[in-house]
Amino acid sequence: MKKAVIEDWDKFNAFLAAQPLCRWAAQKEHELAMGMHLGSAMVEAPRAKKNDNAALAAALSSMA
Repeated sequence: MKKAVIEDWDKFNAFLAAQPLCRWAAQKEHELAMGMHLGSAMVEAPRAKKNDNAALAAALSSMA
């Protein structure tokens, strides 16, 4: 059934991975796996405060 809608799953997965929101989500997943988001007990203090909402908004706006 799934092949009836999407013929080439590898090509479809590559397309999704190239989308800004998917790249942003993969980056956040990697940061979580590395322990960069441990709340108040962070491993090391960030040098510059990052605004995750701004990064997400930029990713979403580039998809429009």
